[in-house]
Amino acid sequence: MHKFAKGLKGGSRVEQGDVIGYVGTTGRSTGPHLHYEVLVNDKQVNPNSIDLPTGEQLAGKELKRFKALVEKARQQYVSLSKSFKFAAFNDGSEPPKPTKKSG
Repeated sequence: MHKFAKGLKGGSRVEQGDVIGYVGTTGRSTGPHLHYEVLVNDKQVNPNSIDLPTGEQLAGKELKRFKALVEKARQQYVSLSKSFKFAAFNDGSEPPKPTKKSG
């Protein structure tokens, strides 16, 4: 964000359509956005209309190693997220904390 709207401060109530800030771009820029297209033989196609390869099923040692990597990443996320302050919901409650997934 480049600049916040006048009078806006932490905890201010806003409604859909309210200007809350400015991104600092000029001209006809509409701000950050995602361009997504799928080309087959250099022609645009509907992504829902094409058959894509499915992923491999992991088993044995590969599955065990993958699960260990996922757990390590989850632990790092939980450790890092303890230092973050998350925004409150409209009712004033806090978002749920990450928990260990069983299974």
